[in-house]
Amino acid sequence: MRPKSLLLLALALGCGLVASIGISQVMNGKSGTKTAETVPIFIALHNINLGDPIEASMVSLEEWPKDKVPRGAISKLTDLEGRRPRTAIIEGEPMLEGKLLEPGQIADPIRSIPAGMRLKTIAVDAEKSAAGLLGPGDRVDVQLFVRKDQKTGIETARSKTILQNVRVFAVDQAVQRAPDGSEERTIAKTVSLMLSPEQASKLSLAEQIGELSLIPRNPDDQGVGSWSEVTIEDLLADGDAGSREKEQGRDKADDEAEPASEGDGLLSAIRAAAPPAKEPWRMEIVEAQDVREVLFDIETGRPIRTASEESAGGRVTATPASYPTPSDDGSDAAAADKLLDDFPIDLNSDK
Repeated sequence: MRPKSLLLLALALGCGLVASIGISQVMNGKSGTKTAETVPIFIALHNINLGDPIEASMVSLEEWPKDKVPRGAISKLTDLEGRRPRTAIIEGEPMLEGKLLEPGQIADPIRSIPAGMRLKTIAVDAEKSAAGLLGPGDRVDVQLFVRKDQKTGIETARSKTILQNVRVFAVDQAVQRAPDGSEERTIAKTVSLMLSPEQASKLSLAEQIGELSLIPRNPDDQGVGSWSEVTIEDLLADGDAGSREKEQGRDKADDEAEPASEGDGLLSAIRAAAPPAKEPWRMEIVEAQDVREVLFDIETGRPIRTASEESAGGRVTATPASYPTPSDDGSDAAAADKLLDDFPIDLNSDK
């Protein structure tokens, strides 16, 4: 073999040896690299709208690098099912505790306040909150009691309903009733009411000058009564009594009269436009010791006969009257002159 061929062969063997050594080192380096630690977390499989209840089919458990997992990520399905998002969740987004409402809540308390309305919280006790019967969603009237105070210009103790038919938004920190209605009744310490800004200001002033009480009402009762005020004089006046009809709701039949028909309305209008009937003219007739009263039609001057008089052959009868005794002051003469003036036939006329 020629020396040149031997040289080329040796060079090729050397290059192959160097390449194999390099590849072996690279492979050994990769095999020595540690695998990153992962943890399972739940990921949204599709978009989840605000307030929609979360179900198992909406999420998937995936492995994420432990150092890349966001704070508050949920890894247990029991911590996720049935809860509702506080904001919209995008597909592929980790399920985070901070983006979900508390278990049992269906809305964010503060975000659920309607535009233009305000929350006003007042301190209550058993007497002022119906002994724990009130719950979120109930309707109440707010009653104010003030004592006599010359400094504030209150001359006498009085009680007055200052707000009517307002909604209880929360009792303590509970803003929703339990779905099965099994919530335990407790004596509330605070009650939050849903009010307009003007009502909230009015209630704040009332807190400073007197004592507030919440009077529960039927949720379906939307009526607004008179803004009654009770003073000491009213309290010591005639008493008042309850009504079984009102307690049982049977008094509504009297208030709910049937609407008048179109014909009834026209008839009422005609009757209202018609001139009032003229009163008949009365005359007393003296016969011996009897005094009778006869009625005459003001238009025709004829006697007015009743049905019994017509059956008696047209004879006019009259009701007996007491005969007046003459008086010394001349009032009888004046009365007689007045009767002559009112008589339909002019007796003084020569014709």
